[in-house]
Amino acid sequence: MNKRITKYKIQVPSLRKAYVQDDKLVLSVVYCLFSVVFSLSSCTQKKSAEEAKQDSRFKIYKGVLNVDADMGLEPILKQQEDVFDFLNDSVQSNFAYKNEKEMFQDFKNNKATLLILSRELEKTEVNDLRNLDTIYVRQLPVAYDAVALIGSNDFDDKSLDFALLQKYFDPKNSYASYPKLVFENQHSSTVRFVLNKLGYKEKVSPNVYALQTVNEVIDYVSDHKNVIGFIPFNTISDTDDGKVKETLKRIKILSLRAKNREGDTVRVSANQSDIADGGYPLIRTLNTVTRNTYDDNLELLLVSFLSKAKGAKIFLKAGLIPVTIPEREVIVNESEVSSSK
Repeated sequence: MNKRITKYKIQVPSLRKAYVQDDKLVLSVVYCLFSVVFSLSSCTQKKSAEEAKQDSRFKIYKGVLNVDADMGLEPILKQQEDVFDFLNDSVQSNFAYKNEKEMFQDFKNNKATLLILSRELEKTEVNDLRNLDTIYVRQLPVAYDAVALIGSNDFDDKSLDFALLQKYFDPKNSYASYPKLVFENQHSSTVRFVLNKLGYKEKVSPNVYALQTVNEVIDYVSDHKNVIGFIPFNTISDTDDGKVKETLKRIKILSLRAKNREGDTVRVSANQSDIADGGYPLIRTLNTVTRNTYDDNLELLLVSFLSKAKGAKIFLKAGLIPVTIPEREVIVNESEVSSSK
């Protein structure tokens, strides 16, 4: 007997379909994980970018700044140094006050990376630095000072002018009746500036003398009648200072006859007004010298401080003229003015 064999179809789940579903599940999990990681990474990158932006906006300067400055500028730069150090307590600034020869030597040897002179560099000096040491310099003026002429309180300066001053320095004229001409130091920038201004390079009258300090010049002038002293104006310019007030009681700031812009004869002296309008003949520039680089470094931080509002106000307060005069805001009351009967 033949048996009929019946074929049954067994419903077996499709393995391929199951694999596809599993793949979708895995992909979904991976996608979610990737999204979370990417979001966290984006947040971190965004935060870092914001922090970098803040860091660039509020840069904190740190390090040591070595500055060589002209000896004759110590009174005014001491004030600047104190305020700069207070505002930048993470910067260690070391100010040394020296003569020009020592300053240039330190600059060449990188012992000082910023110089503050009482004049601009001459072209020969700029070329020497470039040719001998391959140093390209950046010069930026920050203020105007002067060399003050001082005498005893009874010194008669009515006839004193620039031409007579030149005559006093002439090596051919050594008359005993001529006043003695006294400087604070034979290596000071004041000597060089005055002699260059008057047109003398080497020999001068035997009536020219040099002491050691500005205070010695002041003492000598106050005790002798026929003497003209030459000192940096910034040492006596701050008339609010107690020591300066006492000094000005002992000496007299001498004036010179000169021609103004209209051609009239006027008297000028070392004072803030005559320096501002350029009428005084012995004005000199406070000049900063650094290596010419593109780095936003500590040197430029100090130069910027000296040339902008805070430093400029200190110069003004001390009786000098900053290169950039700080703006002043004047508040005017717009309300009605009531008149009292």
